[in-house]
Amino acid sequence: MKNITFKKQFIISILLVLILSILFTVAGAYVEIKLIQKGIVLKANYYESRVPEVETYINKNKEKVLNKNFKKDLESIIPIQGIEYEVVNSKGELLYGHFNEIIVQAPVKLKKQSEIDKSESPKMIKYISIINNNKIEGMVILKYELKLSARNPKFNWIVKYLDVFTMLAPFIYIIIFTFVFASKLNNRLKIPLNQLMIGAEKIKNKDLEFKIDYKSKDELGMLCNSFEEMRVELKKSLQEQWKMEQERKEMVGAIAHDLKTPITIIKGHVEGLIDSKRLEEGKVYRYLDLINKNADRMTKLIEKMNILTKIEKSDFTLKFKRCNIIEFINDKTDDYNILADNKKISFEYTIKDERISNGLINMDCGALSAILDNLVSNSIRFTPEGGSIYLNLYLTEEKIILSISDTGCGFSKKDIANIFKKFYQGDESRSKEKGHSGLGLYIVRTLVNKFNGSIEAKNNEKGGAIVSVSMFVS
Repeated sequence: MKNITFKKQFIISILLVLILSILFTVAGAYVEIKLIQKGIVLKANYYESRVPEVETYINKNKEKVLNKNFKKDLESIIPIQGIEYEVVNSKGELLYGHFNEIIVQAPVKLKKQSEIDKSESPKMIKYISIINNNKIEGMVILKYELKLSARNPKFNWIVKYLDVFTMLAPFIYIIIFTFVFASKLNNRLKIPLNQLMIGAEKIKNKDLEFKIDYKSKDELGMLCNSFEEMRVELKKSLQEQWKMEQERKEMVGAIAHDLKTPITIIKGHVEGLIDSKRLEEGKVYRYLDLINKNADRMTKLIEKMNILTKIEKSDFTLKFKRCNIIEFINDKTDDYNILADNKKISFEYTIKDERISNGLINMDCGALSAILDNLVSNSIRFTPEGGSIYLNLYLTEEKIILSISDTGCGFSKKDIANIFKKFYQGDESRSKEKGHSGLGLYIVRTLVNKFNGSIEAKNNEKGGAIVSVSMFVS
């Protein structure tokens, strides 16, 4: 059916469902008839047909029937596997019987003539009056059902479901065969549809290195062929365009992310000067100096427009120079205090220096600054007002170990798995701020790797996030 149209496939499938349902229904009915003919399954009126024989026996043994000792003789005639019975005396009181539940509650109202109660059909109740000399001496009450049953009562449950199945067989078979043919059709559709969906996803991700190889004369085959032709043309016409667009996005994204921090710092210091009612010369010069430093940082960021491309290159190397790491951190924390104050967040830091010599060390301060800026700005972004951020710095002769923790919302499982991936912007349920590039932590990880260091992101036991970095000192 692969090489015919879906319209024809659909019509053929419907016809097959109907034909097979009819055939299986007829076959089921034939099996049931054979089981009845062989006596394995009893007809619905089998026990009803035994009632006249039982009634004749009762009328022949009237007084004996009313004697409890006659129970075995009576049950030799009554097929108790399908007929329940009660024997009552002239007062309607129960003498004996064989039943699961009382058939008629005592005292039973005696009837002058035998009759059948069909009010609860298919359950039937037969009243057989025992009359002697025109006087009602008692009554035998029989209860049976008009339904198929097994000769062996143990298998009545099978016959019960067989009877229900026989009535519903056409619908059941239609459902079964519809499911079977629908599954087969679904399996035939899966191959081309999966290829198309995977192809569409690859195109969405700007990946044209794939091929749709589904061949068929049906509509999906023609669609796959057209899709493959479109892919080839797209690859030819858009490959170069995508490359240029990607480079532009990476460049703009990196710059936008890195310029945000110095701009905010400058704005904070300017607002501090504006809000000062009494300007102190020392304070003015200190603020202007910080503004000047951050303006220089912006200039340097602009000059390094290709920073992301450069640090990803295998030949990129850090530029170490002698610096006082303690003074460097103190200067950085002044900037971070302003950023935190703007959001009403408490910023604290501690420095533990276990070096024998507390002098200068070889460090690429620009790279270290980028690492700290990105980590702190991320903490500020996800820490609510009234929260806290802690920077802990630990210095040894060989390593710089720092950790930045906050009291924000912490990382989701998805964040922890993807947080250092390029352009990952955070779990939507966590990331309230949109528009950032998703490059910050990727740049941090890349720079840390250049230091032959390690980085880890996790959640604090008391809540919030913590990012730990370990780097070797040159």
